[in-house]
Amino acid sequence: MLVLHTALGVAAVGAATHLVLWMRGYLHGTFTRHRAVRRFAVISLALHASAMLAGNLMYPTYKVEVRAAYLENAGAVVNDHAARARELDKLAAREHAPGFEPPPTADAVKRAAKAARWFDVKEHWIAIGLFASLALVLVLRFWDPKRDGRALAPVVLGLAVVTAGTLWLGAIIGVLTSAARAV
Repeated sequence: MLVLHTALGVAAVGAATHLVLWMRGYLHGTFTRHRAVRRFAVISLALHASAMLAGNLMYPTYKVEVRAAYLENAGAVVNDHAARARELDKLAAREHAPGFEPPPTADAVKRAAKAARWFDVKEHWIAIGLFASLALVLVLRFWDPKRDGRALAPVVLGLAVVTAGTLWLGAIIGVLTSAARAV
């Protein structure tokens, strides 16, 4: 499920970024790709929603096995930190290399707690981005710049930028959280 969530997230980031790039002429009154923009907005929304759904299906496992059992459990972080330090010392001794000086344990506990908090931030921004993506699809569905004028162009481009920005933020935070401790 984590691989599916990641693949859908990468595809959503790519589609939303592609959408923004295709819309860059909107502020100057260039709407030659409007049909394709509508299509990409729907694709972006579908990928965004699918990635969020996959993440939500995986969330109970993350909440129990990663967040509660590790990120918010100082004892588990300390034990893991000590075990890693022991293994690195064994490796250094075997390779006749200088010993490894791990960062202080308190820093590891703080980093784990920070990863849990950033994960919450990511979830909220992804939800905001999903609403922006839905709003973008709805506006593009009913707005025709040739018929209605270009007054909505900044709003439409803004929604696309918010969507892409929240997806990029979610992807970066997701990678960093998984680097701290994956499902």
